[in-house]
Amino acid sequence: MFGSRGEYEPPLHEEFGFTIARRGYDRDQVDAYITRLRGDSPPAGVVGFELVRRGYERGRVDEVITRLRREAGLGR
Repeated sequence: MFGSRGEYEPPLHEEFGFTIARRGYDRDQVDAYITRLRGDSPPAGVVGFELVRRGYERGRVDEVITRLRREAGLGR
């Protein structure tokens, strides 16, 4: 994937080291949430993702989202 300046931007699963689990968080939902979280108007409130077959490993996603929310000044 290439960013707005033509620079390579790795997919989120590579950037954050997400692995695929037998049952995990829906990958599209996680990707969309993180994209919004890193954008100009991060979402507030509690987030929830559907559990699906071959989704992202939940523990790693939770760690990354907690860190990104903290960095965005949104707390946990």
